[in-house]
Amino acid sequence: MVIQADPCVLRGVPEFFETTLGECLQARTESLTTFRELGPPDLCHVVKTNPKSTISQIGSYHFVLGVDASSSATFSAYLNSLTYMLGLAGGKANPWKITGGTYCCFNAFSRVDLRVDIKIPGGVEAYVIDLRGDKHEITNTAAIWQETYVSAVLRAIHDDQMEEGVEPLLGLRKLDPLPTIKLEKRFLEAAAAEYFKGWQLGSKSEVQVPTVSSNHLVDGILKYFTNAGRLHDASAFFSTLFVEDPEVGAVLAQTYLGSGIS
Repeated sequence: MVIQADPCVLRGVPEFFETTLGECLQARTESLTTFRELGPPDLCHVVKTNPKSTISQIGSYHFVLGVDASSSATFSAYLNSLTYMLGLAGGKANPWKITGGTYCCFNAFSRVDLRVDIKIPGGVEAYVIDLRGDKHEITNTAAIWQETYVSAVLRAIHDDQMEEGVEPLLGLRKLDPLPTIKLEKRFLEAAAAEYFKGWQLGSKSEVQVPTVSSNHLVDGILKYFTNAGRLHDASAFFSTLFVEDPEVGAVLAQTYLGSGIS
């Protein structure tokens, strides 16, 4: 027996369906004051329409780690990629179409939720929601996007969903945040630019007060290169920052010891 999948469901994406359109966005806005340190995974809200259905418009959402958060264009590209995950309906063209959505990504430096409303076809609006739930235009555009980008990559690197004792987040889709050397280089350049603000992100629980050499940005870079078996590259990264601030020497020493550099 062949079971026909619901044509409005995205294949391979663990999504939830809304009772009221946009309720997940409202819930995220109301919970912004509870966001701590790096914040939660990104939220992708998807609007699907089918003029032939008794319910012509539905909303669904899922959580994401690893999407390129460097611009509104990359968020638009992600939402567009979901259109290819709507399967056929009984072997025929799917009457359901993705006509829009909202991508939410928490900027852990400025403590705002950067959101991009996307209409398909055409139409993109980027803005931020502060912790009080108020909407603002993005003024210092380059700085806000760079902070958001670094925040998103660090969240993906620090993801502990597979660790023992951690309750997995339902509806979470995980992607590789740095799938190429080119993207890795871009992230390291952005991380270096934000490095001396890293203490604003907080630190692991055993560190009482985050510092330049002990915070989630530092730990994320160390974790990334440690997992890749490339602590010598971490040494190269921190060496350039050591020139600017001797306090970075504490982190640099860790990379030397771990990589066997003498």
